[in-house]
Amino acid sequence: MRHRRLPINRSWIPNGVTAFSVFLGYSSIVASFEGYYLPAAWLIVVAGILDLMDGKLARKLDCDSKFGSYFDSLADVINYGVAPSLLFYRTYFTDWSLVGSLVSFLPIMCSAVRLARFNVLSEETGSNGFFVGLPTTVAAAFLASYVIFMHDLLGDFGTASLAAVLLVSVSLLMISDVPYEHNGTLMRRSWKGLLTAIALCTLVLFHGIALFIWVTLYIAAGFLRSAFHTVRDLDRRKQA
Repeated sequence: MRHRRLPINRSWIPNGVTAFSVFLGYSSIVASFEGYYLPAAWLIVVAGILDLMDGKLARKLDCDSKFGSYFDSLADVINYGVAPSLLFYRTYFTDWSLVGSLVSFLPIMCSAVRLARFNVLSEETGSNGFFVGLPTTVAAAFLASYVIFMHDLLGDFGTASLAAVLLVSVSLLMISDVPYEHNGTLMRRSWKGLLTAIALCTLVLFHGIALFIWVTLYIAAGFLRSAFHTVRDLDRRKQA
């Protein structure tokens, strides 16, 4: 008698990682409401680390799919849109009334637009080594690590005004046309080993402070590179 094996769908592994990252995002939201701002920030950071893993797992297991891609995008809106928005609202803007609600809503709206555009561009043109606009994971890591950075450096969370400027800036960068390199593109550079070693050492020694500095450098490098190319192109057009 011939026995049939049960079909094993390996896609549950990367999708399970994505689902767990959503749980971390939800836990961050709960922690923010209960006033535990540092744990809420770290939960967003850990969710971002898991976000780097699920796609690689799917490709490694040869089980990447449209469902996994859309599921990941929905998870990103929660983890990197809703969670950091509520973290900043509870930490900085509860006394700002309607203005605080509007300012803190920006990461939710901009991350949703950013992810929708990413899905459309991926289907139409594929990947060229660059993201169009600041990735939602980086924006959320910047906001979460800023909370950690200020607490570690000053013992408090800083002023609401500065927090608002940073939040609005990274939100607008998400929906901008500024190109940002993929992690894989960065890691293929000849100096990747040295950079990785330095980054890991600083992260182990200085935790949130180092994380905020590295994320800030990535954001600034992409913006400055884009500004340089824009100015150069304008000069060439004037000379033509």
